[in-house]
Amino acid sequence: MASDRVQKRIERLLDQIEEAADNREWDQVTELAKDILAFAPDNTDARSFLEAAERRLSGQRDSSDEARVSASSSSVSAVDSPRHAEPTSFANGRYQVRRFLGEGGKKKVYLAQDTTLDR
Repeated sequence: MASDRVQKRIERLLDQIEEAADNREWDQVTELAKDILAFAPDNTDARSFLEAAERRLSGQRDSSDEARVSASSSSVSAVDSPRHAEPTSFANGRYQVRRFLGEGGKKKVYLAQDTTLDR
């Protein structure tokens, strides 16, 4: 587990990454996400921002793909879109994921079993 100082740094970087994403500065989002992943390789927020930035950057570089995707997007529903692999555990295996409960604006919520305290 990261120290308080490192965790605070990660939180500051996440704040910066949100601002860069709001401003559609995808190169900066990519760099900030990589900075976070250097501290915490399994940070799901940083991975999500990095993947989004890479998708946006690849779309900017190849406008013909963008036109093709927008033409076909009306026929694809949200249910058909690919989902990321769901985690099986958190905190180095201490919490075993039982099932996905839902998600909000930034986070996903899971029902998990604390294997240390057995609850």
